[in-house]
Amino acid sequence: MKLGTVSQQPTEKQSYTIDYSDALTDGDNVETAFASVSPAGLVVDNVSPIDPKVRFWVTGGAPGVAYKVTVTTNTADGRTFQDELTFKIKE
Repeated sequence: MKLGTVSQQPTEKQSYTIDYSDALTDGDNVETAFASVSPAGLVVDNVSPIDPKVRFWVTGGAPGVAYKVTVTTNTADGRTFQDELTFKIKE
């Protein structure tokens, strides 16, 4: 699911959270999550499942470039969610 667009300065380090509360059934929980970036150059790290949410940190990138961050999340019941955010780097 496309979650939106975020503007960020290249020297900022910000955390972002995706909440899966409404998508999970009773007894299901977030188990794993990872992120990928396209094109290379934006740093996404500390991708952490904190059930029922996933938190990650973003920094860097080149001014004027738009980066797509794809977060893939897996649950205990076998569900897989794939969410996209676009980061536009401004100076």
